[in-house]
Amino acid sequence: MIPPAPFVIEDFRQVYEAVALPVLIIDHATWRILAVNKAAVEQYGYEREEFVGLPVLEVRPPEGRADARRVMSEIPHGFWKTTVVQHVRKDGSVFSADVWSRDTVVDGRNVRIATIHEVTERLQIQQELQQAQKMEVVGRLAGGVAHDVNNALTAITGGLNLLMEDFRGDPDTRTQLEEILAASHRVALLTRGLMAFSRQQVMRAEVCSLAEVVESSVALLHRVLERRVELRTRISPGLWPVRIDPVQFEQVIMNLAVNAQDAMPAGGTLVLATENVTISRKDASEDPGVPAGDYAVLTVRDTGTGMDEITRARIFEPFFTTKPPPEGTGLGLSMSYGIVRQSGGFIRVESEDGVGTTFRILLPRADREPAAVSSTHGAAARGARTVLVVDGDVEVRRFTCRVLGGLGYAVISAASAEEALAMLDASAETPVLLVVSLGLPDRDGEGLADRLQGADPGLGVIFLSDYDLEGDRLKAVSGGRQILPRPFSVGTLTEAVRRVLNDS
Repeated sequence: MIPPAPFVIEDFRQVYEAVALPVLIIDHATWRILAVNKAAVEQYGYEREEFVGLPVLEVRPPEGRADARRVMSEIPHGFWKTTVVQHVRKDGSVFSADVWSRDTVVDGRNVRIATIHEVTERLQIQQELQQAQKMEVVGRLAGGVAHDVNNALTAITGGLNLLMEDFRGDPDTRTQLEEILAASHRVALLTRGLMAFSRQQVMRAEVCSLAEVVESSVALLHRVLERRVELRTRISPGLWPVRIDPVQFEQVIMNLAVNAQDAMPAGGTLVLATENVTISRKDASEDPGVPAGDYAVLTVRDTGTGMDEITRARIFEPFFTTKPPPEGTGLGLSMSYGIVRQSGGFIRVESEDGVGTTFRILLPRADREPAAVSSTHGAAARGARTVLVVDGDVEVRRFTCRVLGGLGYAVISAASAEEALAMLDASAETPVLLVVSLGLPDRDGEGLADRLQGADPGLGVIFLSDYDLEGDRLKAVSGGRQILPRPFSVGTLTEAVRRVLNDS
């Protein structure tokens, strides 16, 4: 058998040159680089000639060199792996890497061979996964809190509406009640934000007038904004219809307005303006993110402190805020962005430090006009017809019964499905409408509705919910039924009753 040819230095160079990962060969006595492979040249940006004689600490960021020197001197002879250390390229850019080191003798010289594996992308994916897991936990907590708050708000805002009717002839008392109602509206906006953040907010898109949504928001903004902020509106006539969730879009306007107020600590002007805009193909090519087409546009402009380029680039990131804790959560603009995009729209921002900020929201033109909205106040029906209310929250149940009783219905109520079935068995009453919470203490609200409608197909159903429904479940609940989100007012409950009974 012929012995293999001896392994020579040139053969070694060919082998490490072919390695796909960067390889540095370092003099063990001077810690200077003796040779590198092609992958190292591409990774670090140095020419091969620049690498030769370069202190190996030059590939570490300045702030980490002292620690690197200590670690290198302590690494024992043999094989060693160092995970997630910072390295720096010639241009100053930093990346994370795992480093495998081995001491050996090459051409009679003690050297350390280091193989570099960049792990920047891996770390980013791990961080994103950890952030997603954290957001899921926070979202569940937020959704649970918002659910309980919504129940209380339903009773609070509903009771305030009823009291305002009782004190119609007492302007001073009505003013105080309006202030309390404005505060409860702000809490309702917060809970809607929490529900949207936890992906439990129901998206109820409908064709409507953007002008009416803005005008409705302005009525609330006059109560929320401080006197140092001058609010101006410019509503263009003939504004094109849009398909949005009016309630969620009011939240977008509120978020932008409150942020504008915070940016004007010494006072200033906030302008809400609407207009119709047609984006041509040429315009779309200049802004590839917005397709050509017709848009109804809302512009929110303030004369505040503005933002620098770095802040402007991050404003839609969840939890990014320039406000000190606990003033800012960093959720308002990210949720607003999500609502606009979910509506098929686009949001653009222009701002300069010290000049002010302008947000432009472009909403695609809907293909039909909004339906006429009848008054949501007054009786939906009169007579001896019976309504069954089933809800595990006593305050929500009490308020709902009071409103329905005021509309002229005979009302029977129960805290659970089993209690409701027992009451119906013992009563001669046949309800024309079921108002039921989707989440009951003893069974699913849909199950109760299915059972009662199986016996009486003409029974109308209103589900009370603040959780999102998706796919087949949404279709099943929406078919011939009405979903009413909490918190709800006297007007929204009245309108829901009118719609369901008219459909029935």
